Amino acid sequence: MSSIDQLKSLASSKLGFARQNQFLIELPTKFSGRGNILGQLTTLLTSGIGGSNGGDLNLLCAQATLPSKQIATHDRRIGLQNEKVGYGYVVTDVNLTFYLLNDYGIKKYFDAWKESILDEKTGDIKYKKEYVEDIKIHQLRKPIMNLNQNIGPININVGLGGGSVYSVRLIDAYPTGVQEIQLNNNADGLVELTVQMSYTNWETVDAGQGWIQAAGGLSSGLGNLF
Repeated sequence: MSSIDQLKSLASSKLGFARQNQFLIELPTKFSGRGNILGQLTTLLTSGIGGSNGGDLNLLCAQATLPSKQIATHDRRIGLQNEKVGYGYVVTDVNLTFYLLNDYGIKKYFDAWKESILDEKTGDIKYKKEYVEDIKIHQLRKPIMNLNQNIGPININVGLGGGSVYSVRLIDAYPTGVQEIQLNNNADGLVELTVQMSYTNWETVDAGQGWIQAAGGLSSGLGNLF
């Protein structure tokens, strides 16, 4: 029978248990950029060193799912014996849930992606190759240590021992369902948007998130000027 000490030793040797809230998504940025010039300038100045309009998509993602793949089978009978034989695979859609800010930027992002698939005014439907994009989902490891340093107006954060432990790429993905938004009288409730993503296939990929991560940005004091 395993003991608590054995479990603790195993968890320690594997850098702890995987956490549900340690994840990162990478969505295409080609559908970003809607809004006024001041809003775009603010995003540029406060997104951090090397940041992009896709960064807020990850920060505001409240829930994501890693994809599954089922082996499709049919029954075969040889004599008196029945058995299942594989003939292909079936993938399931992935749902992404986002918190919405008061600019509704995430909603506008997926509206723009949806409009690139189907023009409701003309009824024109684009070819699939024109609107599909790859998406990456990373299961992250919580850093063992975080180091924060302010250099003038710039804040630098370095995480040690973090990174991706499992990463997948959704091949030729696109939104097939932008769900309704629930509104109610709850004073503390946050508005959420759930999007259903379909894709052709998925595969595991190199982590892309190393053992040491560094991020930077303008200090909160400067950010508040905008």
